[in-house]
Amino acid sequence: MSDLPTGTVTFLFTDLQGSTRLWEDEPDAMRAAMARHDALLDDAITRHGGVVFSRMGDGIAAAFGSAPQAVEAALDAQLALSSEPWDATGPLRARMGLHTGAGALVGDQYESQPLNRCARLMAVAHGGQLVVSEAVEPLVRGALPDGVELVDLGEHRLRDLARPMHVFQVAHPALPRDFPALVSLDAFPGNLPLQVSSFVGREREVARAVAALEEVRVVTLTGVGGVGKTRLALQVAGEVLPGFRDGAWLCELAPVRDPNGVVDAVAGVFDVAARSGQTLEQALVEFLRGKQLLLVLDNCEHLLEPVAALVAVLERSCSRLAVLATSREGFGIDGERILAVPSLGAPAADAEVNEVASSAAARLFVERAQAVKADFTLTPQNASAVAQICRRLDGVPLAIELAAARVLAMNPGELARRLDRRFEFLAGGRRGAVERHQTLRAAIDWSYDLLTEPAQRLLDRLAVFAGGCTLDSAEAVCSGDPVDPGDVWPLLASLVGQSLVVAEDHGVETRYRLLETIRQYGEERLDEHAETAPLRARHAEHYVTFGGMSSDQLLGPQYVEIGTRLAAEEENFVVAMSWAIDTNDVDLAFRLLRAFPIAPLQLGLRLWLPAEPVLSLPGAPEHPDYPYGLAIAAVRAAFRGDRPRAEELCDQALACEPSIGPHLQVDVEWLVQTARTALAFAVGDWHDAAVHGETAAELVRSSGELGRLPTNLSGAAACHVMAGDADAAVPFATEGLAVARQLGNPYLIAMSLSALAGALADRDPARAGALLRESIDSSAALNYENTNELTQGALVAARLRDAPLALQLAKPAIRHLHWSGDRPQLAGVLNVVAWAITDADPTAAAVIQGAARALTLADTPTPTGPDSLDRESAAAAPTRAATGVSYLTALRHETTRHLNDVLGDARLRELREQGETMDADQTVALALAHIDPTP
Repeated sequence: MSDLPTGTVTFLFTDLQGSTRLWEDEPDAMRAAMARHDALLDDAITRHGGVVFSRMGDGIAAAFGSAPQAVEAALDAQLALSSEPWDATGPLRARMGLHTGAGALVGDQYESQPLNRCARLMAVAHGGQLVVSEAVEPLVRGALPDGVELVDLGEHRLRDLARPMHVFQVAHPALPRDFPALVSLDAFPGNLPLQVSSFVGREREVARAVAALEEVRVVTLTGVGGVGKTRLALQVAGEVLPGFRDGAWLCELAPVRDPNGVVDAVAGVFDVAARSGQTLEQALVEFLRGKQLLLVLDNCEHLLEPVAALVAVLERSCSRLAVLATSREGFGIDGERILAVPSLGAPAADAEVNEVASSAAARLFVERAQAVKADFTLTPQNASAVAQICRRLDGVPLAIELAAARVLAMNPGELARRLDRRFEFLAGGRRGAVERHQTLRAAIDWSYDLLTEPAQRLLDRLAVFAGGCTLDSAEAVCSGDPVDPGDVWPLLASLVGQSLVVAEDHGVETRYRLLETIRQYGEERLDEHAETAPLRARHAEHYVTFGGMSSDQLLGPQYVEIGTRLAAEEENFVVAMSWAIDTNDVDLAFRLLRAFPIAPLQLGLRLWLPAEPVLSLPGAPEHPDYPYGLAIAAVRAAFRGDRPRAEELCDQALACEPSIGPHLQVDVEWLVQTARTALAFAVGDWHDAAVHGETAAELVRSSGELGRLPTNLSGAAACHVMAGDADAAVPFATEGLAVARQLGNPYLIAMSLSALAGALADRDPARAGALLRESIDSSAALNYENTNELTQGALVAARLRDAPLALQLAKPAIRHLHWSGDRPQLAGVLNVVAWAITDADPTAAAVIQGAARALTLADTPTPTGPDSLDRESAAAAPTRAATGVSYLTALRHETTRHLNDVLGDARLRELREQGETMDADQTVALALAHIDPTP
């Protein structure tokens, strides 16, 4: 199209919402309606100087040389669609997106990058909504028609984009203004990572995988290394995400070497822990059973049997769970759909420039080349060489990316000639006979051979890291002949530029990682240089040092930064410990345990190192730190709900005390008390939990390590409050807050404020309210939500008779508790909701109270007598202490009495029985609807 605008171009993408159903229900009416739809859009676009350059399904793509004209055209189109009488089809509602970018043409087609951004932006909007990108906003801010304004919708993560996009809605007084939240990645739970590069081609493969997930619940993407299985899986996950209420979750299995660690890895994604009498697999199944969720299992080929066994169990037990896996071969289980991932289509030898530009392989080459050389373009002069490169590399994406990164140093013709020589050698002179795994290996070899020796050795050594590393870690572990410490950074930067290392911004610092295929290549080279053992030992020693420094700093003012770094390094700690265990290095294993921050002090983190395998190493019982290892294992067992094992380990740890030094003895006793606190807390034995917390606090005082004190003091205070003895809680909570402020740790301060608010709620309500709000504000400033604190905060707000605040805290607490499957605490918060809405809607309050009762233990005895109406009081029996009654029990009694007065005994029973028949999803939906009617 010779009339397409170039230079700075504003693109408009549109699509009809709900058109698939309309085509199914009213095919004849839709044909006529679509003709009218197209005419209305064409007219608006043409009148404002735009050009339609593509028609896609039920939408169009248009280009404008002026951003204000593009906005006016889109508004006119929306106004025309909204005012048109549509008869049988009903109103046609189009979602529209506008993005401004470089309008570079290759032949008669635009380059894909700005088009991809515009398409992704349009896809998150709703029918009738017009949204624009951050690139459009400054161009139209002062040129909008009268009455039109831009509404800031904030930053959103969009599928296939490397960074969040700031999105604005164009609001016209004659068009709808209020829409649900954008359907971006942020709208759903999950941990899908932002992609650092665009997704090119694969439209057919994406469509096949999406369709497969609609038909079966286990889909495995197979193919050789480097063919793009992981990238395709993440793209598919983003595409199907709106169909999974509980989100899409990635479990990366490449760092897992132990077949017995598969369940742990998957459970770790969701922070699932086993309760007493459960295996971890049973706990995982229980957690996932009610979830409508996509689980992405990446790099499964080295763990096929244990992964297949787990997936089979999940498939049988979790009817709304879907699994999308990547592996070099399938699992071979019933119900699995295997989709082979082919290489990208490469252009023919005699293809013209337009044909080359339209091939997926060449598009990938051009985009990755532009990443290192912004002015690179596909031209009639270099198109043949680009096509040849893509063919010689058999369309293997990783190989193409490695070659494209070299355009900074040589042109495509030179690249093609060099590739020809290498591939002719590998194929024995028979062009086209290169197998795809040879193709990839040759491409990596070729890129590797072009590196200097120091760069080669640095790349090899980076393979010892799992999940990437920081520059500091790379310098500490990878330097040494022939890599000078001062050269690590420039060498690392050059490897990033050549697509051999991926740089990712983690906010606190940049992390550098190898793609799995490159990491395996580096491991082979390490073996060739006989460097594997010394590098892995150096890696482990580095994390001993890093762990010790982190433990010292974790509970001070730098908690946010240190906690972020620790979370990012979890895989490296696990790999270091695996090395110590595999080599029977008992001393290294215990030093790693001692250096790693203790889980109860991690607050918002849940990071663990395996302790029990260390206890079985040769010489472990004779090691001075053996009692510490027993105590760490006891805490882990207590947190996962294994009471018999936790008690056994506690007893064994204490039995070792006479043979250890005084400082280690304090650490061991403190860990034992921490484990027993967790065990008591798990069964609602608040009195014993408080006593163990007090004992732990006294041990900390004697050792002088104040950093541990606020956690124990606040925990003891909270348990005393739950037991109904707020007076006993006040001194502990007061001291805990004072120490937290002295340490300057923002998380400890927020936690301690909440604990003191609970202790003072009856004695000094005004001060308690101020403390609670300060805690809420502090947590909000940190962007931190802790389920226990939200739950306790809601209960404290109820004690303060502040129903709006109780509901404000109950809303996120309910969502967290429902997600985690913590039914007892969820029942408690639902009772708070019932109390808070009793005056406004007693009918709903009674139903919610009945639903909360159904969430308590099924085998709770049914009491008789005056309290028979409130049968939940029996379930609360463990929370009673000699000094009082749990305030949650008292709150339930109060709500019951009030509802009985308003509704009468018979109606109250009827409504509560109705609530008892509801499942957890229905209960949560009802409660949230009465807290906040907006989505």
